Amino acid sequence: MSKVRLLVLSMILLLLPTMGCSTITKENVIPLTTKDQTPVVAKRDVTSSVYTFSFDRRMDPAEDVKMYAPFLEYLERTTGYNFKLRPMAQNQNLIEELGTGRVDIAAIGTLSYLKAHQKYGVRAVVRGITEQGKAEYRALIITSTNSNLRSLSDLRGKTFTFGSDTSTQGYLIPLIMLTEAGVKLTDLTGYTFAGSHFDTANAVISGKYAAGGIQDTLGRELANKGLVRILAESEEFPSSTISVSPSLPTEVVKKVQEALLKFAPEGKDKGMLYHWDQTEMPLGFVSTDDKDFEKARIWAVRLGLFNGGTE
Repeated sequence: MSKVRLLVLSMILLLLPTMGCSTITKENVIPLTTKDQTPVVAKRDVTSSVYTFSFDRRMDPAEDVKMYAPFLEYLERTTGYNFKLRPMAQNQNLIEELGTGRVDIAAIGTLSYLKAHQKYGVRAVVRGITEQGKAEYRALIITSTNSNLRSLSDLRGKTFTFGSDTSTQGYLIPLIMLTEAGVKLTDLTGYTFAGSHFDTANAVISGKYAAGGIQDTLGRELANKGLVRILAESEEFPSSTISVSPSLPTEVVKKVQEALLKFAPEGKDKGMLYHWDQTEMPLGFVSTDDKDFEKARIWAVRLGLFNGGTE
């Protein structure tokens, strides 16, 4: 059994106190949490032979860990390097951790990448291929099945929940959708950041918030189960990335990128994976370049997301 897999159980046990239940139902609601981000200034140990991998929170924390652990086993086998999986605690900021070298490689969305690239020079080496066979994805705005909302303009005077404040599908794209519909944040009676797509779903299903922005794959799954109703769907934006710290050696970056492009989650590597179809890169990866993110960058600048504000 690899070192990566041996770490999984201990990580899950550490995460249990903050997880709640991992099943989304109308009766079983995970409370919303407040995100407290603490600046990180540490640099990576360039002599270390173990590279640290982390990820944006998507679903239930324990499920995220179990999905990424076999993926790191693949990277170990393919590159010959050693990796350790490091989930972010609620008081940690993955953008700063990756930018300052405490984390070497991370699965992050477009908005996180844009912020990390601008501030630290973080580089995206691949983008995920979605179940539609594209390196783009969409966001959904969902509401409860008994809601009387019929369009985004109906959200005026209602409450809304985003996911993480660094999430593309949970924040940037839903904010674009609201803006294009003429709905400002000040038009809402209130809004929050639930922390993850999973938490957003629970907040909407429970009726705590009238609507929320969410990952398209999870949103459609919940809609098919009759747990939510899709209020609106976005246009396509660049999908999630695997990005690397600027302090990661060039030869390591090259080898990791080559391994990612060879990754075949629906082919030769499928048997070793855990629920990889629930990630934002279910069909593997394509190479990417900073220019691929220009449309999202223009919107992020317009909305003031590089300085923490909105227009």
